[in-house]
Amino acid sequence: MPSLFKNKKSKDNKKETEGSLPEEQELLMQSLEGNIANIKKRTGNSSDMVIRYIKIGERAAIQAAVIYIDGIVDNQSIQELLVDTMMKDDVFSEPITPQNAFTLLKEDVVGIGDIAILHTWSEVFPALMSGDTLILIDGNNHAMSAGTKGGEWRSIQEPTTQLVVRGSKEGFTESIAKNMPMVRRIIKSPDLWVETMKIGKVTQTDVSMMYINGIANDKIVKEVKQRLNQINIDSILESGYVEQLIEDQTYTTFPTMYHTERPDIVAGNLLEGRIAIFVDGTPFVLIAPAVFIQFFQSPEDYYSRFDIATSIRFLRGNCGAFHAV
Repeated sequence: MPSLFKNKKSKDNKKETEGSLPEEQELLMQSLEGNIANIKKRTGNSSDMVIRYIKIGERAAIQAAVIYIDGIVDNQSIQELLVDTMMKDDVFSEPITPQNAFTLLKEDVVGIGDIAILHTWSEVFPALMSGDTLILIDGNNHAMSAGTKGGEWRSIQEPTTQLVVRGSKEGFTESIAKNMPMVRRIIKSPDLWVETMKIGKVTQTDVSMMYINGIANDKIVKEVKQRLNQINIDSILESGYVEQLIEDQTYTTFPTMYHTERPDIVAGNLLEGRIAIFVDGTPFVLIAPAVFIQFFQSPEDYYSRFDIATSIRFLRGNCGAFHAV
């Protein structure tokens, strides 16, 4: 398979780009009010940030605060699985204090997955802005984040591009959390691996690469991962940003990466040894590496006999070349 990637030398940019976020490695304070004041200052006291003061337990009455961004969280989970249970005494296996509060909350109370203990401000703000809920306790210089991502998303609909008569009618949405499970429902294999990273100093966009271990070429997997890690930019708003930053030839009339909004097309390419790149905020998934004949392929080719699909694809290529002339 010819290489569709060019070697790019990584350059260490020691100067921060204008408008980029500073590194915040400072530890949290033990004062609840001090931590909340710092969060308000850092976020400009944004009106969509909800800060709810509560007392953990009925007898101990430890001062705490639940903080989240309205609109990007699941409010029902916060109320039923966090706030309501934290205010009861009978859920704790031993007397609660500021020192053991997070341990007891994690083991006895919080019924939400994706729990993490945060130590520095550089961990707090990405979690808060990603839709997690923060729990701060007076007298404890740590914070706990609970995975409560939610909010309103466009429902799964038929793709607006690559329409078919025969085949799946599902199309990707703008939520990466919804898109990847759609592929997993097709390929039910533990060898379907996913690696996620955040790209963009300001936007902190979730970008995931998906491939089938044992089928995808390890060298290509390593190359794609390296190129994604080398991206140094303030914002990633769509998969086209990633495509332009990792592709080989920028001065060419032919695309060097394939994109689709159909889960079945992604699954088919994964089974052929390619790599899918998901970008949060867009329904279009990138496929790498791409070959020329892919762009004459129809989604329905996967559901036809191989000889018929190959013949029709050959005719498409000849007709395209004829019209180009």
